Amino acid sequence: MHGLLGTILKPIHSGEYLAEQLAIVTDSLDITGAIFTCTRDNASANTIMLSEYEKLASNCQTSTQQPWTFTVKEGDIRCIAHIINIAVQAALKSLKADADTETEAYRCEQGAAQIPHTRDTHVEVMNTLAKLQRHIYVFCNRRAWKDALQRQTKAAGLKPQQLHLICLCQLDISMQDIALTIEDWAIIKDLEQLFLIFLKPSRRLQSDSYPTLNFAIPLYLKMINKVKKMQHDVGEHSTIGIAYTAAYLKLHEYYTLATNRQYKHSAVATICDPRMNHIVFKKIYPDSIDDIQRSRARAQFEDVCRQYKTRQYHLDTECIEHETALSAALGNANNREQELDSDEDLFASEGISFEEPEWKRWMLEPRPGEHTDIFKYWSAKQYQYPIVAQVARDHLAIPATSAPSERVFSNGSDIIIKKRNKLSPLTIRYLLCLRNWGQLPDADSDGDDADDEAEK
Repeated sequence: MHGLLGTILKPIHSGEYLAEQLAIVTDSLDITGAIFTCTRDNASANTIMLSEYEKLASNCQTSTQQPWTFTVKEGDIRCIAHIINIAVQAALKSLKADADTETEAYRCEQGAAQIPHTRDTHVEVMNTLAKLQRHIYVFCNRRAWKDALQRQTKAAGLKPQQLHLICLCQLDISMQDIALTIEDWAIIKDLEQLFLIFLKPSRRLQSDSYPTLNFAIPLYLKMINKVKKMQHDVGEHSTIGIAYTAAYLKLHEYYTLATNRQYKHSAVATICDPRMNHIVFKKIYPDSIDDIQRSRARAQFEDVCRQYKTRQYHLDTECIEHETALSAALGNANNREQELDSDEDLFASEGISFEEPEWKRWMLEPRPGEHTDIFKYWSAKQYQYPIVAQVARDHLAIPATSAPSERVFSNGSDIIIKKRNKLSPLTIRYLLCLRNWGQLPDADSDGDDADDEAEK
């Protein structure tokens, strides 16, 4: 019986089930036919989900306003923040610094934190990282130290992380066995240089106050170039150099996937940012060997503009036909006979024989400053460049990461609690949105504890 139910009811974490739930949400909002991209993390279930969702979305009828539907081939946007995490994990794995799965290895007893000796060539880095793992575990579970250590940080003028680690070893005798040496600090400094490469892009791409897909390609290449440079500086065959190589391979793999012939949204969004335009590709692809990448980005933008222009042509045609039919029905059709002595034929226009494409004219526009609000820019330019403005409106709205949506659920984690667990789905949706939009104050994290204490 259990096996029969399992075949009938899809597991809640399966790609098929997720696709069905996604379709239910988009159908309820009446936007299924308007979706042409989906930003997701790299989980295999999400790959299946998008394939199944494509089948469900194909049932929606296309229209002149929306002539295309979602396809995995063009609309699969992988979360860049997740890809950065994959690159960092690859670097850590190359250092053989996987966290110990045995909880007993982190017991805070004297002698329990000693590092086992190994003859591996990465022994120094492995041991340093293992020490840090134990320091972090102990510090996270000794909350009483936090406020005192923060005050000592300001008084001593030391880096917070350095002061914390020093004080741990001085205040807890069980930590003296894993005190960090000068050599450990040198290794930590080298590792810091590696991980700082990914820090700024992660913060920028996870912002929820401005569009982010336009920064995807430039930040990808910045990370790749920095990793290659640091790899050369430390030596490709050194322990840290091997970590750089592992991170580079992952970044290059997903960058190639995000910029190939099929996935054009990142390149289009980059060009639609008026601060960068197509000129930015001459900076991020400076060598003559990169002519193919520059030409591909330009061709992808031209192709999208052509699709939007074709759609607008059909919309205008429908509008004209509708107005003509309406005029004919009202008896106001302009089909009167021309007078014999009329001069109207002398001033009749046959239209412009040639006109520079709109997207080419826009590319010649001077680029605005770095701090320009690109939404206001396109609001002002939408009548001068209507087709390109439509392209920009759609592609700049594509998120580069799934972090904003994940943040919505994280911030709303206190909405459903043990004392408030029967809210309707619609109410939960409203509360999540209002919390994310700043219309509801953040709840006190200690609220539940205070309620419990009051009852006692």
